[in-house]
Amino acid sequence: MTALKGRAIKAFLEKPDPAVAAILVYGPDSGLVRTRALTLARGVVDDLNDPFNAIELTDADLKDEPARLADEISALSFAGGARIVRLRTVGEASAKAAEALIKGLDSDAVKPNGLVVIEGGDLSPRSGLRKMFEKAKRAAALPCYADAPADVRDLARDLARAEDLRFDDDALDLLVATLGDDHGLTRSEIDKLILFKGPKSVRSGPATITVEDVRASIVDGPGQALEDATAAAVDGAPKALSAALFKAEAAGASPIGLLRALQRQVARVRTAKAHVEAGESAAAAMKKLRPPVFFAEQRAFENRLRKWPMRRLDLAARMLIDAEFEAKMTGAPQREIVERTALRISMMART
Repeated sequence: MTALKGRAIKAFLEKPDPAVAAILVYGPDSGLVRTRALTLARGVVDDLNDPFNAIELTDADLKDEPARLADEISALSFAGGARIVRLRTVGEASAKAAEALIKGLDSDAVKPNGLVVIEGGDLSPRSGLRKMFEKAKRAAALPCYADAPADVRDLARDLARAEDLRFDDDALDLLVATLGDDHGLTRSEIDKLILFKGPKSVRSGPATITVEDVRASIVDGPGQALEDATAAAVDGAPKALSAALFKAEAAGASPIGLLRALQRQVARVRTAKAHVEAGESAAAAMKKLRPPVFFAEQRAFENRLRKWPMRRLDLAARMLIDAEFEAKMTGAPQREIVERTALRISMMART
């Protein structure tokens, strides 16, 4: 197998390849890693607390017994049926155990009785663990990157449809614009919205989610705190930015989530600015964005188009790329790096 990508990920999650006996789920979005790992595990065993068919290991369990991972997935269940073996690892801590497993699977020395699901962190392309799974014949690597707006839109529609709900177009646009790219947080906020509207078990029929529902349920949560922070940054409002940053931290928003929100905001302004410089009106440029600028935010967004020249937008985008590298690679405090960059961008907007 190779690393699964794009539509292949969704297809695999819906119908895993029976030839694959071990899956590495990794990436910077820990919420999505956890969600996908649980989806795969529950596809094998309904009850993950089943003492006979489900086992969860740690790096400490495998440190002195690296062969245990292969042994566990080869073992027959006392209750019958397939087994799920789960491992949450840090970096390369269990690489030796994974190597023994993959060599055994590919050589047919290990006869699996189920599936091994390993949850890794944000593994780089140089990661030995990641390379092993990408090259293995009977294993797969499943990356989990931050949700794009289209992913949030699809997830919201799917979760609402399961509860016999539909979104007004404006409500869905507002939801996508408000939520960030952390899958776990996004899922939690959408679940909260559905609970606010009422799941189908407590309603007499279909219902529609409106702008007012989204505002009442989500606007005061972490997603809105990030939205307030990014708006203050590009609007050149450092005092409002400082308050929004405090609110975002208190709401549990991650530094990387804030960084992604800033990157999205700057990218949207850059894209619209390019349309304007090509001769289109601000209104037409805003309509071309995906999702389009929500009607209540159009005046503020138009002001940003007037305020920011393209050269400064390019510089801001470069600063955010540098901040991501520094936050992920240097070991320096992530929150301080990201918040300092946000404040620098807010000062750029005032010049």
